[in-house]
Amino acid sequence: MTKLKILIAEDEDVTRQLYQIAFRDEKYEIRLVNNGEDALTAYKSWQPEIIILDIMMPEMNGYRTLEILRTTLKDKTTSVIMATAISDKKEIIACAKLGIQGYIVKPFQTKTLAETIVGYHQAGKK
Repeated sequence: MTKLKILIAEDEDVTRQLYQIAFRDEKYEIRLVNNGEDALTAYKSWQPEIIILDIMMPEMNGYRTLEILRTTLKDKTTSVIMATAISDKKEIIACAKLGIQGYIVKPFQTKTLAETIVGYHQAGKK
């Protein structure tokens, strides 16, 4: 059984721990990074199926990371889910224009997070 590879870019320690709880099942292989630059480096070497990007991060924010992924690297197949405490519609629309599969607002429920993320991924593959 191959594991679903999920790259998570998140700079807050508590939220990183919540992701680890949500994706503790053996069917997931996760990698955690602190910012967008590290996410792009990990993406290039690891090729995850799903990337979860916090929007507000140091070094490079999630929006810029998404922009590079979709335009410069021309990746249209990796599922990208944006995660943020900001629920501004303009932000969601800007991300949607670049091609995201989903958007989660923090704080989130760890019990349903994995199901939500995988659901976005599967819907994007249809």
